[in-house]
Amino acid sequence: MDEIKNILEQNENILWEGSPKFWPFFFSGSIGTLIFGIFWMIFLIPFIAVAVYDILFGSHLFGFGILLLPHFWIGVVLIFGIPLYLFLSYKNIHYAITDKRVIMQRGWIGRSFETIDFDQVTNTEVNVGIFDKLFGGNSGSILISTAGSFTYTRQGGAVKPYTMRNILNPYQVYKFFEKVERDIKTDIEYPNKFRPAENPGYKTDYDPNKK
Repeated sequence: MDEIKNILEQNENILWEGSPKFWPFFFSGSIGTLIFGIFWMIFLIPFIAVAVYDILFGSHLFGFGILLLPHFWIGVVLIFGIPLYLFLSYKNIHYAITDKRVIMQRGWIGRSFETIDFDQVTNTEVNVGIFDKLFGGNSGSILISTAGSFTYTRQGGAVKPYTMRNILNPYQVYKFFEKVERDIKTDIEYPNKFRPAENPGYKTDYDPNKK
């Protein structure tokens, strides 16, 4: 359910909004953990086989005891838990570009919102992955970096960008975002005292030979 309109500021207008395409979103978020979970459960096959045999023909104590092993439940979560979470949370993921910021809505039971002011954006990228190619039919992700998305780990600096995942027409949305970001930044940085009713300055062409 799209609830972005509930957090808009006064006089804030939505210029673009969208949601992920389901299959690219689902596979890109779950395939890695699913494969790892399958290999994890393959490693546990001897223990599971002994447990099943004990339940069917033995004392049952060891058989049901496997349910107490954390390794077993880790495999269950990797194979079923994360795909189930993605499936249930999908309908609540929405993105919006307004005339003030970018808003990202997420959540499964409750709702959480992330907002990015245009003057905080340091870098943007477009990423069209293999699942976008296979299942998206012209989908891709836009990655937005800010100073706050740069973190330090034991291995050094790392960027964890905000991501509008698997949206339709990513290149068109990216170009639109870049234009809005540039226009809003120019409007913010232009001194209020000298700001005219219309500001065509940022639309002029750069001439390196002009002194």
